[in-house]
Amino acid sequence: MEIIESGALPSEMRGVLVLWPSTGGNARSFRIRDSELEVLGLRLIKFNPPSHGNSPGIYDPKSSISLLDGYLKEKGYLNKELYGIGHSGGGAALMMYANQVRFRHLFLLSPILDSVLSLRFLYESGSIEEFSRLLLLPGVSDETTPNKQILETLANPQWLEDGKIHHLNVAIQNSRIQLSDLSVFLKNLFLPGFVVDGSLIQKRTKYTIFLPGEDKWFPKEYTQNFAKENQLNCIEIPEAPDHFFSSSWLTVWKQIKTLVN
Repeated sequence: MEIIESGALPSEMRGVLVLWPSTGGNARSFRIRDSELEVLGLRLIKFNPPSHGNSPGIYDPKSSISLLDGYLKEKGYLNKELYGIGHSGGGAALMMYANQVRFRHLFLLSPILDSVLSLRFLYESGSIEEFSRLLLLPGVSDETTPNKQILETLANPQWLEDGKIHHLNVAIQNSRIQLSDLSVFLKNLFLPGFVVDGSLIQKRTKYTIFLPGEDKWFPKEYTQNFAKENQLNCIEIPEAPDHFFSSSWLTVWKQIKTLVN
């Protein structure tokens, strides 16, 4: 794992803010000024789990939660007020983690509440190639192995049914993600996958979900219904054009700052 700390000094902070990026994302991409964190009295923990940022390995939500938990315990940060920002798969992971430790408030950007549903939604919306291309080797033609195998296998959802992905046991490293074995990564996330349901919602924790104007990676209606059923705050950011909140993170952060208390 990779941890990047900033913000209020440990001796002066009132709380800790954990930031968990999307699957394949990089916590460095979230810009938050130290001066803002110091005013809020928060120590920022940018968490890049294995295969994210400069952290090698294979990503798995459960083992990544254990890594983060061990770090926070070692630093004594679990004795402070705990807040979390999680994007996409990172949002789902923080919701799972909140079942173990006490978060005051979780801020979730388009959380993936069902990993298999997310993949099926990408197929239905004709956007699966957007996902597949995040997993390709750079500088390699689409007609050359392993990129050809990756694109051909993931082009059809059949692998979700038969689990035939062993031939994708290749190492992948590009500007977004690094994996020692792509097949294990896919197995960890989608065979059989994970589901975040109402049983994980904690009364001790406040939840605020942010949704973009359009999302091709996870059905907004599903998330909105989930928020309504569990009485969670749900805010749409109309100017956010996609699942990644492109060019609109600062708008989300401005709202988060008003809710951190």
